[in-house]
Amino acid sequence: MLRTARWWISGPALVMALIFSTTVGVARYQVPRDYGPQPSGAGLQTELKTALTHAGFAAKYDTLKEVTLHLHHVVNCLVGPKDKMFDASAGNPCEGQGNGIAVDIPPSVGKDAQYEARWSALIAEEAASTKTVEEARAGAHIVMLALDDLQKMIK
Repeated sequence: MLRTARWWISGPALVMALIFSTTVGVARYQVPRDYGPQPSGAGLQTELKTALTHAGFAAKYDTLKEVTLHLHHVVNCLVGPKDKMFDASAGNPCEGQGNGIAVDIPPSVGKDAQYEARWSALIAEEAASTKTVEEARAGAHIVMLALDDLQKMIK
């Protein structure tokens, strides 16, 4: 009888705690509803994080196809869809985050950051055209270092 009474008292409290914790956990991971392009500079940090993530993918994957795909993603994030280096067939993981890192860097940051972004795109594009996975991954690693440096310049 005592066990049943404890369940009737503590059971609903336990259920409510589980429901609350699940609701709070799900709410933290909801995706923002604004998917449209952001004004220049608004999504720069997000674009940089996305480009760094894909450079990391490229540096660690084992097949040339995977490494090349993620290097193209990095290029697309760096230059934006209006640039001649942009490869629409590879997809754009930075879509809706901005206009491209090189484009979104505000003049107040300085030309060095814009040059760093452009140079990173050239390295990523060159690495994507190599014939071996080792060369492509080495290029991806260099791009990761450059993007990390760029992120520090922009903060």
